[in-house]
Amino acid sequence: MAIRINLLAEEQYLAEMRRRDPVKRSAYLGGFFALLALCWWGWLLHSKSRANEELANTNAAITKIEKSAKEVADHQKRTAGIEGNIHALHRMGTNRVLWAGCLNALQEVTREPIQITRVRVDQGFNVQAAVLSKERGKSKPASSTEVIRLTVTARDYGAADQNYIKFKERVEAHPWFKHHLAKENPISFKGFTAPTPDKDDPSRVFVSFTMECDFTERLRN
Repeated sequence: MAIRINLLAEEQYLAEMRRRDPVKRSAYLGGFFALLALCWWGWLLHSKSRANEELANTNAAITKIEKSAKEVADHQKRTAGIEGNIHALHRMGTNRVLWAGCLNALQEVTREPIQITRVRVDQGFNVQAAVLSKERGKSKPASSTEVIRLTVTARDYGAADQNYIKFKERVEAHPWFKHHLAKENPISFKGFTAPTPDKDDPSRVFVSFTMECDFTERLRN
């Protein structure tokens, strides 16, 4: 029987041992996981880049919206201011005293022997500063109160009959003055002169008097 000798057996054995070497397998496996980790890291970088891009776009959109919102708020603020001024002007126009009506009413109540020599109107505002408080409901906005006084200087050519008293009563009873004058003690006398002859007709003697009429105070915000 022939004996066969494999001269390459040792090399084949060594090759088989190298093929089955666990260190080599571990190296291959480690390389695979390293490649997988590298791919994962690359995907994360790509995702981060896309997220940063989306964030930048979102921030730009928010900035644009904030700018538009600020412009809208400014427009609304200006509009509210204009509307407030229009409302105040309308209210002032509605509530203001029309002096043509006052002069007409004076003409209607003035009868002989009363002669008006002077009419003066004093109009002012008492300003109340704003009250600021941390307590709810205690703060108050600034306001002003309109104060009007009508001063009438006249002559009474029949002072003995106290026609100035009748003149005062006619003023108080007139509808226009009833509507505009204060409700309590609106009319008062502030001075009388001694009987004085009229320079144009010395036979006529008069007493000059001053009468003040206080109007209803009106609150102006």
